[in-house]
Amino acid sequence: MLLLAGLAVLTAAGCGSSLPGTDLPPTRQVSPALEFPALRDYRGVIDCRMKASGLTQAELADIAASAQIDFVFLGDRVNPGQSDYGIAGYTSQILFIPGGAFPIGKNGAEIVGLNLSQPIDFSHTSARELIARIHDQGGLALASRPAKFPSPDDYALADAIEVYNLDDAWRAHGPGYAGAVLFSSDHLFAAMDVVPPANLAAYDRMASGAQVTMVAGVGAAPSMTVLGSRVGTFEQVFRVYTTHLLASARETGPLVDALRRGHAYISFDFLGYVPNFAFYAQNGNERAMMGDEISDAPALKLRVEMPGRAQRLVIIHDGNEIASVANLKHYEFAPKGPGAYRVVAYRDGRPWILSNPVYVR
Repeated sequence: MLLLAGLAVLTAAGCGSSLPGTDLPPTRQVSPALEFPALRDYRGVIDCRMKASGLTQAELADIAASAQIDFVFLGDRVNPGQSDYGIAGYTSQILFIPGGAFPIGKNGAEIVGLNLSQPIDFSHTSARELIARIHDQGGLALASRPAKFPSPDDYALADAIEVYNLDDAWRAHGPGYAGAVLFSSDHLFAAMDVVPPANLAAYDRMASGAQVTMVAGVGAAPSMTVLGSRVGTFEQVFRVYTTHLLASARETGPLVDALRRGHAYISFDFLGYVPNFAFYAQNGNERAMMGDEISDAPALKLRVEMPGRAQRLVIIHDGNEIASVANLKHYEFAPKGPGAYRVVAYRDGRPWILSNPVYVR
């Protein structure tokens, strides 16, 4: 009885429905994109399974507003003949971009169509044909769970690859939540901050030969009760990590274009709130931001600017780690020839910020 009472006290003081320790400012303050002042740094969520979580769009908008989210790309599973991908435009203060997920094979791979408006007949349709139909209506194709596709050729024409998804992280690491719930939601979600190496390898293989955007997906909130406490809610998840888009305005067109062009990065905000971040190339007066190309040259430099100090920064060239530096906020290095360069900043031994590549040609 004493043990049970102690567990109850720990649970009440621990995770419960508590929110991760993201140091959000008092109100949403959209920051200019570092080094690119004509753009703004918008934070949001991609591949959000609203209907699967039993929420209305108005309810989800309220949750997003409290987490200071700017936009939501929807991605619920699509049924044959369906054209309801969510309501486009603003709900309350949140911009929603409709979308839906189409299964590929039987292992869990999906193509998520973003910015959809018309029904898509996906019966007896290959992944490449499905991507073409998404593109035909001005949408973007996101490959979810790339390691589960029958062949990399199936998503070779995708605009983006989802390297992280909370649904997968929860299934892989969720069995450890029973102990974590006794401490704090930060302790719980730290166990989920593991980006699958197979997804990163699939992304790097594609990015080494083509420009493709890296994103983190949300999926459906697990929202489970553990020892009487609610864990894995959207209220918590939206504070754990976000995908940032660098765009000229918080409107559908500019945000979709930023996602298509790879003007994006991922931040795990429970390790430190990220208002803005920059990874770019510079040669004299010429600059190229994440997602863009720049010509190789002797004077070319790649630069990183972070909102705070990282314990470690890793430089990755065509999927291979080529340098690792410790305890810094800014960094500059010379590329080692053509290729796709991206960076990962770590805190507490876990990914904090993952950039999209700069492509040196």
